[in-house]
Amino acid sequence: MKFKFKINEYTTLDDVRAELDALRSANVKEIPLNHLRRIIDFLGAIRVPATGSSVRFSHPILKKYPQYQGYFAVHKIHKGGDQEEIRKNDYKKYLYPALITIIEEKKLNK
Repeated sequence: MKFKFKINEYTTLDDVRAELDALRSANVKEIPLNHLRRIIDFLGAIRVPATGSSVRFSHPILKKYPQYQGYFAVHKIHKGGDQEEIRKNDYKKYLYPALITIIEEKKLNK
């Protein structure tokens, strides 16, 4: 799968959701973190300090959900240099539900 999702002024929440769904069903074992970071930035989440090899993000929408408490995180894999990736299983279990929750709440609040 090619990770070339472009975000511009015409990108909609439906486009982002379609990309997240495509990543969820992609036939890969690891997903580049930079690809997901663009999507996470588009949704308005900010990166906050985390310990070890985890990456942690915060979003105000998630503060009203007890399972998130305003944050979502995932373990990253260092591939050398500036290449950071996450396992697809971690994406499906931790990132995907949080990102879909943000998208659904943004759609409701339009």
